[in-house]
Amino acid sequence: MSLYDELGEKYDLMIRWKPRLEREAPFFQRLFSEIRASKVLDLGCGTGHHARLFRNWGLEVTGVDPSPVLLELARGKGESKLKLDVEDDKLAFVEADFAQFASRVNGPFDAIIALGNTLPHLENVEQLKRLTEDVHSLLRPGGVFLFQNRNYDRLLKTRERFLLPTTFREAENEQIFFRFNDFEEEKVRFNVVHFTRVGQSWVQNIHSTLLSPWRRSQVEESLRGARFSSITWYGDFSGAPFDEDSSQDLIGIARKSDQKA
Repeated sequence: MSLYDELGEKYDLMIRWKPRLEREAPFFQRLFSEIRASKVLDLGCGTGHHARLFRNWGLEVTGVDPSPVLLELARGKGESKLKLDVEDDKLAFVEADFAQFASRVNGPFDAIIALGNTLPHLENVEQLKRLTEDVHSLLRPGGVFLFQNRNYDRLLKTRERFLLPTTFREAENEQIFFRFNDFEEEKVRFNVVHFTRVGQSWVQNIHSTLLSPWRRSQVEESLRGARFSSITWYGDFSGAPFDEDSSQDLIGIARKSDQKA
């Protein structure tokens, strides 16, 4: 069972979704307006917050994720049911891993996004190359691939292990999520220690997953090999330029040529 299946509904408690979406929305609105997007694929959609935001803007959205547990939440099951401002006849969620998703969705798409450190879940360079090729094939001419990873160029230099903890408190329900990295040869193990208050005591569970710490040069090589015509790099969703030594994130927008092959 994956880290995400184990966390289940706790995944949404770990992330501060409201401020995150408010911070990122203007960036996506500008991009979607620029390319006149109407159809979007959210790769690694998790519990579907971005997919539902985009659908609320009137876009047709397909969310893909390998976790059946997170997809149940995305579809509105359980306590984490998400609201739509419009009918969801143009919102679909598909269970597929990153090797098979291209055969499970109906393109072409105007934009494909992979947010929240999705690409590092690929195990090796061959999988990264295949994914970028699949993404390119699913985009219409002039379409864009937007992805967001941690800035591993920086992280592999600093070897920073700990992220700020996040907390959730509602009446007697109190939970803490403590996240940290272990550096293992060519991989980074991402760990989540989940603390739950039970009476006057705390119960803890630990969840972890291995990540491939892709440097910008590795991602760029795969994108060039997949025939993307241009790539723009950012350090955050304010649009600040990417800086290898200081940016927390690596955000890339790769554009497919608008010339039909």
